[in-house]
Amino acid sequence: MKVAIIGAGMSGLCCAYTLEKLGIHCDIYERKHTIGSLYSFGELLLQIIHRPVKDPLEFIKNQYGIFIEPLSKVNTVIMNSPNNTATIKGNLGYILQRGQGEESIENQLANNVNSKINFNANPDYRELAKSYDYVVIATGNNIIAKQLTEFKNTVSSKVKGGIALGEFEPNTVCIWFNTRYARSGFGYLVPFNQNKASIILVSTYTQKEELEDMWQTFLYQEKLNYEIIETFETELDVGIADRHQIDNIYLIGNAGGFLDPFLGFGLLNSIESAVYAAESIVHGYNYEKMVNKIMKKVNMFSDFRIAVDNMKNEDYDRIVEMIKKPLVRSFIYNTNVNVIKYLRSIVKLANTKAKKPSN
Repeated sequence: MKVAIIGAGMSGLCCAYTLEKLGIHCDIYERKHTIGSLYSFGELLLQIIHRPVKDPLEFIKNQYGIFIEPLSKVNTVIMNSPNNTATIKGNLGYILQRGQGEESIENQLANNVNSKINFNANPDYRELAKSYDYVVIATGNNIIAKQLTEFKNTVSSKVKGGIALGEFEPNTVCIWFNTRYARSGFGYLVPFNQNKASIILVSTYTQKEELEDMWQTFLYQEKLNYEIIETFETELDVGIADRHQIDNIYLIGNAGGFLDPFLGFGLLNSIESAVYAAESIVHGYNYEKMVNKIMKKVNMFSDFRIAVDNMKNEDYDRIVEMIKKPLVRSFIYNTNVNVIKYLRSIVKLANTKAKKPSN
C-alpha cells in the first residue's frame, strides 16, 4: 500500500506515526525546509474545552499511543475584560510549544516518525492521487478542501504574536477580551518559562493593514511593556468542510476544518482526525462516521462563535463578572461538566441583560 501525506505539521506527523504503528510507511511532502512553523509560539490545551476528558494529554497517550511532553501545566488563568478581571485556579490544562524549538510538538512527533520527509516539496495532490493508493491532506489550511468539497467559512482572523522577555509565572496564563483591538477575538500571554513568554493577538475580521495598529493598541492598553525580541504575522481561517474523504483523498487537521471556531485551537481534534484517517486507510473504516464526533464539537463551537461575534465590551464585562461568582466558578472549573454547551446560553443572558431598559 502506498500512502502520501502532504504536510509535516502536527496532524501529518500523527497520521504518519499511526500508519507506521499499523505497518505502513508513507512518503511525507513538506513545502518548507524544516519541521514546524517558522516561528515559535505557545499553545494552550485547556481541559474545559475537551470535557468530559479529564486530562487531554493522558487521553491522547492512552487512547492513541501518542506521547506529547508539555512545557508546563496551567494552574492559573487570569481572564480580563475591559473593566473586569477573574482569576481561576486549578488543574486547568497544559502549555505546549509550537514551532522550531527542540521541545516543540512538531519536533517531538518527528523524532518518532521513520517515514521519509521530502522537504521543499509542493506536489499537486491530484497527481499524487493517481500514483498513490491514498493521499492525506495535512497542509494546515483549507485551500485544497475548498477545491474538493463545500467549505463554509466560520471565522477569519489575522494573528500577530511575539516572544517577550521579562518576569513571568510559568503556570499562569493571561487572556484578554476587548473589541477595541481584538473585535470578537482575544489576546493571550503564555509563558515558556520564568523569563520568556509568547504574546499573541487574534483579531477577527481584520484587514492586514489594520493589524499593526491593533497590536500596538493591545500592548499599550494592557501595559505589556516587555522587550519583544521577535514577532510574526499570519492568517487563520476556520471553517467546516462538508466531506472529509473524497475518493482516495483524506482531509485532516485544519485542512479538514477540525479547528474549534471559538479560540482557534485544535490540537486534540487534529490528532484524532489524523489517527482516524490512518485507521480508515489500513482497516477500511468509514472515515466520515469516525470524525462525526469531532464535528459535533466543532458545530457546537460554531454556534458559540455566532453568539460571540455579536458581543460588545459590556457583554465581556458581564460574563467575567458572572465567572467571579463562587458558585459559577466552582461549577465551571471544579466539576467535569461539559460547560461549553451552556456557554452560548450564558452569552445570550449577558446580551439580554445589556438590552434591558433601566427603570
